[in-house]
Amino acid sequence: MGDPFLAIVGAFLILSGLVLYLMRNLMARAGVEGWAWLPEGAQFKTYKHQRAWSKLAAGIVAVAGLVFIGVFLWPR
Repeated sequence: MGDPFLAIVGAFLILSGLVLYLMRNLMARAGVEGWAWLPEGAQFKTYKHQRAWSKLAAGIVAVAGLVFIGVFLWPR
């Protein structure tokens, strides 16, 4: 596993994070429907809460990609 591989993985993760961010509304709607069994008024069940978690998920993936790119660019 050489440095070019890390760069490719990093780029893939950054693009995946971008796609997840663009799909945040779809993911939030699916999250609200998926947690329908929770009692009414549960904070985790709200669209706003699910949208915030979907943004966080996209951010985690993108940051992981930046870490891989950083490892690739780190001077040896």
